[in-house]
Amino acid sequence: MKGLIMKKLVIYAALATSLLSISACANTSHSQYQAQAIKSNVITQGAEMATIPLLTGEMAQNMVNAAALEAKNNNLMVSVTVVDASGQTLAVLRDHRAGVHTVRASYKKAYTANSQKRETAVIAKGIKDGTIPEDLRYLDENILILDGGVPIYIDGIVVGGIGVGGAHGSEDVHIAKAGLKALEQQ
Repeated sequence: MKGLIMKKLVIYAALATSLLSISACANTSHSQYQAQAIKSNVITQGAEMATIPLLTGEMAQNMVNAAALEAKNNNLMVSVTVVDASGQTLAVLRDHRAGVHTVRASYKKAYTANSQKRETAVIAKGIKDGTIPEDLRYLDENILILDGGVPIYIDGIVVGGIGVGGAHGSEDVHIAKAGLKALEQQ
């Protein structure tokens, strides 16, 4: 009887070890696959392996730094925010002299440009001339219809938005576009 119990225990132990080994291999392969997808700045989904561009934190930080440098060179005190395609903050930088409200304003401009897939200045003009419904501003609490938000495109696909708050509208736009140039240089 003891021998039979021992045999069963050995078999169960061998099965458990095999399952753990298979699970570890599957996780390693999946992690390596994810790491490779991130390295190439694309995500592949589904059986068709569609390629989707990806905005990384490093790319966002480079954009924020370039925009902040442009603001500093023009003696402007602003905040700059970059969001990803889901509207989540990837990078933010506030000049120590910028108003406290500028952080939220820059986020909302980036969010709006990303969500609407067009510059916030274009949206503001469209609302003013009646080609875009005024009620757009009530669509989401993060929508802000002020100049300074610009969508971020990679390979023709919106992957995020950059927003600048703290200067006048056209200056905010100029600074945001200076941040976009950093992406083009990567």
